Amino acid sequence: MAFAGMNREIRKVGVIGSGNIGPDITLFLSKVFTPHGVPVVLVDIAPEALERGRARIRKKLDKGVTAGAFQPDFADRMIENIRFTTDYADLSGADLVIEAATEELSIKEKIFAELERVCAPDALLASNSSHLEPDVIFGRVREAHRCLVAHFFFPAERNLIVEIVPHAKTDRAITTFAMKFFEAIGKVPIRVKGRYGYAVNPVFEGLFHAALLLVDRGYASEKVVDAIAQKALKMGVGPFTGMNLTGGTPITYRGMQHYHTKIMPWFEVHPRLEERFRSGEPWPAAGRGEVVEYDEATYEAVAKRLQGAYLGLVNEVYGSGIVELGDLELAVETALVIEGPFKMMNRLGIETALSLVQA
Repeated sequence: MAFAGMNREIRKVGVIGSGNIGPDITLFLSKVFTPHGVPVVLVDIAPEALERGRARIRKKLDKGVTAGAFQPDFADRMIENIRFTTDYADLSGADLVIEAATEELSIKEKIFAELERVCAPDALLASNSSHLEPDVIFGRVREAHRCLVAHFFFPAERNLIVEIVPHAKTDRAITTFAMKFFEAIGKVPIRVKGRYGYAVNPVFEGLFHAALLLVDRGYASEKVVDAIAQKALKMGVGPFTGMNLTGGTPITYRGMQHYHTKIMPWFEVHPRLEERFRSGEPWPAAGRGEVVEYDEATYEAVAKRLQGAYLGLVNEVYGSGIVELGDLELAVETALVIEGPFKMMNRLGIETALSLVQA
């Protein structure tokens, strides 16, 4: 069977990488395509990674059944629709493949070379890279016109936002198809130009950096900064909890090195970020149901600095010209579960917002 529309048929889809986000993307795709009889293939060169991915998907499906999101038989059909394999040849006949491997250029180059070998010339090849410029990722791809970045956000099976980032050689028809396709399957695609980190991650990681600086300078502990961020920015979870949930420390560590030169010097690798990257330890964060206490003076000091950093970061992204204002508002608010930045500016008033950024 096939999923048809927009002058294309999708008869098989693939995902490369069974690490941090690949299984979640696979779960989402299987939920979409199982009713259409379209198989999903998850490839990883490490059998143990595939087993972890299978277990992760099964656990999420079981939770979905318990919560009433899926019927048990449909959950079983979804996981049966996924082929877990170490063999790239199983991607033969795939019409869409999303690479979701680690943020190492050399690894991505090898993956796309292999995909060009096994996939048809008209297959759409996408990268879920969270930072790398598409011109860099696809620099060695022969048929680069059919390639672009499609960046999902945690948790990929539920988070609506996907950043669509074409490069100089991407066929306009491919970009148009990607935007319409992801909308058709239930995502909210946002068109972004190819600057390092794209539109949303400089805000997420920049806000984390601001939170880390507040802890480092003695304003409050990680738990208190998290709690104040939730209230002052209307965040779903605070920056440190968010970093733990997404497993984002390694990517943020690498990203900060490039933000420093490619965006602005304020971004830098904080010594404590490097320590956590080396140790692999999670950031201090409150447990479920734990009450975090702080006084009003601490709240005011931390809240103002977090709000100023947040609004400053968003305005830097918008000022760079890589994304439309409405798209940036929607993407940041939805992907990061935070008050929309321009909504916040209107609520606070332009003069107050400007003073917070300048402080």
